[in-house]
Amino acid sequence: MPTTAYVVVWPAPGRLAVMPRPEGGERLADEMANLRGNGVDVVVSALTAPENDALGLRGEDEAVRAAGMRFVSFPIPDFGVPDFAAYRELTGRLAEEVAEGRFVLVHCRGGIGRATVVAGGVLIRLGASAADAVAAIGAARGIPGPETEPQRAILARLAGLAGPR
Repeated sequence: MPTTAYVVVWPAPGRLAVMPRPEGGERLADEMANLRGNGVDVVVSALTAPENDALGLRGEDEAVRAAGMRFVSFPIPDFGVPDFAAYRELTGRLAEEVAEGRFVLVHCRGGIGRATVVAGGVLIRLGASAADAVAAIGAARGIPGPETEPQRAILARLAGLAGPR
């Protein structure tokens, strides 16, 4: 059974979703084909290299490309936050993807903390407040996120600096 992608409702030409990590190992190619079949254009992974190894996702980048999508690796330590400059740049690029009509999917291990940080940043870059971004993702996911105060703080920091892309 494929991993569930939770599509965030937000007024934009494209779509944004979060999800737990895809099934790895021999199921990885099928997972990626399923995502592509559901219209996903860009897969963003917030997993670290040791997590990829432990979860059987070492070849995720190749599996994503083989399924006809673009892959972005943006490792964030579990319960942590990324470098702010890199985060601001990434969320701006991903917001452009959504604004141009593409479907961007972000995952981490559980699809709650790090995925919410990245997807929330994309929504902020699309004009949301930090609170609205968190609420929209929480409504889609059915679980409140992000998980830590530093994760909430990076969203608030980005929202304070956001403006036109």
